[in-house]
Amino acid sequence: MLLMLGLERFAVSRFLRTPEQIAWVRAHRWLHPNAISRARYPMGFVSVALLYLGFPRLCFLFFTFWMITDITDGDIARKCDLHTEEGESIDPFSDKLMYSPMLAYLAWLGWLNPVLVGLFLTFDVIGQTSRRFSKVKAANLFGKAKTFLVVVLLIVVGLVLIYGKLPLLNRAINPLLWICTSLAFCSTIFKLIPNYWYANILSLLNLVCGLAGCWVILTGHPPVYALGLVFLGQFLDLFDGRAAERWGSTPQGELFDDVADGTSFGLTAGLIVTASFAQLWVGMLLGGLYVGATVYRLIRFVVEKRKEGILGGVTTFAGLPSPAGALAVGTTCVLIANDLVSGIIVVATALLMISRIPYAHFGRTILPKIPRVVRVLALGAFLFMLALGVHRDNYLAPLLISFVAALTYLISPLFWGKGPKETLS
Repeated sequence: MLLMLGLERFAVSRFLRTPEQIAWVRAHRWLHPNAISRARYPMGFVSVALLYLGFPRLCFLFFTFWMITDITDGDIARKCDLHTEEGESIDPFSDKLMYSPMLAYLAWLGWLNPVLVGLFLTFDVIGQTSRRFSKVKAANLFGKAKTFLVVVLLIVVGLVLIYGKLPLLNRAINPLLWICTSLAFCSTIFKLIPNYWYANILSLLNLVCGLAGCWVILTGHPPVYALGLVFLGQFLDLFDGRAAERWGSTPQGELFDDVADGTSFGLTAGLIVTASFAQLWVGMLLGGLYVGATVYRLIRFVVEKRKEGILGGVTTFAGLPSPAGALAVGTTCVLIANDLVSGIIVVATALLMISRIPYAHFGRTILPKIPRVVRVLALGAFLFMLALGVHRDNYLAPLLISFVAALTYLISPLFWGKGPKETLS
């Protein structure tokens, strides 16, 4: 499967480089994105037929090949300027025809929870039907994430089906299905609401994550659960600014975002710090210091942004951004048992947040420089480990990855370089 993906990536990069190659693709309609999408229509049913006839290996290789073409047609559309409004509906419809028969058949065989599969398919049908009257036909971010994870889920089930009950993979099936169903719900809801509310809803969901994280700590539950909610809030915060720039927002959109960030990345993270120290007064002191630094950081950002007349997002921050600060102190306090080491990192993080050290915006500056395939594979691997952690209630692997990522970003100004002065807000 990985070999097929590698060959596809090589072929696309190798044969869509020159104007002559692009012109050749444009001249052959069977290579157009819509033609490739339509070719996928029956392939999900063919995959089920292969599995029913007793060819599981061929089934999942065949299924993987055709799902990889979903990446191919997107690249062809962009590089050959073959994007059409019709394709925005055809492409997600072909994806649904690919994975829906497989999901239904595996649920019938007992490999997947039929209730969750039923909910997932219901949300998918509603979402696809909404394209008939919705102005936005293309799949949204939740829909793209859902499609990717459904493919991961089906491949995991395929490996277990072929090679027997592999403990590591078998335990990930149900959590992955829950995540896919949740993403299908979010994808559908975001198709049915006005576009200018996208950013506000993401901010409000971030706020809900923060409030839920505070409740987790105040009711005596393990801080790792609150940190998980902070992480979910960071994922939502990564896209609310982009949503506002692309589709607009309401007059109170910026206020929603600031309150949500202050709650999730300030108050919740501060409570995690407070609850993690052996002596309560030390935890309260350090937690209060961190919350104060976060509030100051957010207020300074808004005041200076308005003063400089900057509209929209920025590419460089003055001082460590609050989401990165929350991830740093949260993973530190959950992972490290030594109060002295944890305290030093918390204080250092608070000082970096109120400093003027330039930090590149992760979503706008760093993430676009990472190859798309690397991003997809890294996200898939992380979510797979997270699903295993949820099932086992053991989060060491994703916590270590998050801790290393947070510390790497903390020291990133040493090797990333400074951004333009006008965006240091």
